[in-house]
Amino acid sequence: MSTLGAMPAALDQPRWEAPGNNNCPDLSVIVPVYNEAENVCALLDELEEVLSGDQPSYEILFVDDGSRDGTGDLLRELSAQRPYLKVISFRRNFGQTAAFDAGFRAASGKIVVTMDGDLQNDPHDIPTMVAKLDEGFDVVAGWRRERRDGMLLRKAPSRVANWLIRKATRAPIHDLGCSLRVYRREVTEELQLYGEMHRFISVLVYNMGARIAEVEVNHRARRAGVSKYGLQRTVKVLLDLMTVLFLHRYQTKPIYVFGGLGVSMLGAAGLIFTYVLWEKIEQGVWVHRNPLFLVGVMAVLVSVQLLGIGLLAELIVRVHGNGSAKPRARSQLGQTSLAAEEGRAPRI
Repeated sequence: MSTLGAMPAALDQPRWEAPGNNNCPDLSVIVPVYNEAENVCALLDELEEVLSGDQPSYEILFVDDGSRDGTGDLLRELSAQRPYLKVISFRRNFGQTAAFDAGFRAASGKIVVTMDGDLQNDPHDIPTMVAKLDEGFDVVAGWRRERRDGMLLRKAPSRVANWLIRKATRAPIHDLGCSLRVYRREVTEELQLYGEMHRFISVLVYNMGARIAEVEVNHRARRAGVSKYGLQRTVKVLLDLMTVLFLHRYQTKPIYVFGGLGVSMLGAAGLIFTYVLWEKIEQGVWVHRNPLFLVGVMAVLVSVQLLGIGLLAELIVRVHGNGSAKPRARSQLGQTSLAAEEGRAPRI
């Protein structure tokens, strides 16, 4: 179930305060950055403006993904002046997926917010999205309905990819590429990210059984720096989509894939041998002169190999079963009674 369409009417914005050294914050904001030295100060000031106040508490985690323009050094200087700021630095560029994963593992807040570090996501949308969790959702995703990007290189490929992914996965999300999202902590603890799966986080949490809401957010033009995206990511999205579909449908039953292909090949081999036998009886074509016989033999060998691979994959799943593939009760994803105060998002 998702909430689509226009952004809800403005709510009384909750206020947050920076946590003390010994307190776990209520809210963690994760911002991956790569060569964004021109933007981090302005973004940090804007986040502080939105989150400052009396209660509840917050922390901001910047993940420096191997920047080479001094972003990491600047963030470390800022962290010495602002106690709520934490900095995670990678030795080299590992990509946005690794940055999100590192942020999820380091975050200690009950509510986790992710956003880009290029100032295109508007921090003023955070309070509205956090408040949306109180309606019983586990994840609130941003929808950049009016994008401030170029049509050819950004908007057109994104729209095609989003449409294709929605049709293939049936995830009710219009904007899978928007990094501005709000999660309950229980969801991020169960997420297992690898490769470049950050594009499919909404699909992954949807497959986990999390309830997702989608609200429109303000999207702004890039003020400084250079975009890190291009047309080459379209091919990656298609390949990653194949991986997501395979894992979603067959992660706990790989024999259905390999075994199904093996049985199909075995059936094809049976038809080939039947035709070869008919040619021998009716037309006198000897087997050693008929190349179709070799094709049938090859089909049998391939089918045996596929069946063996399927059985080995089943054995691996049984012995080293992936916990993320097991069904999740909604209570594990934050779906406790809405009347319980501890199950609510931080609000005033």
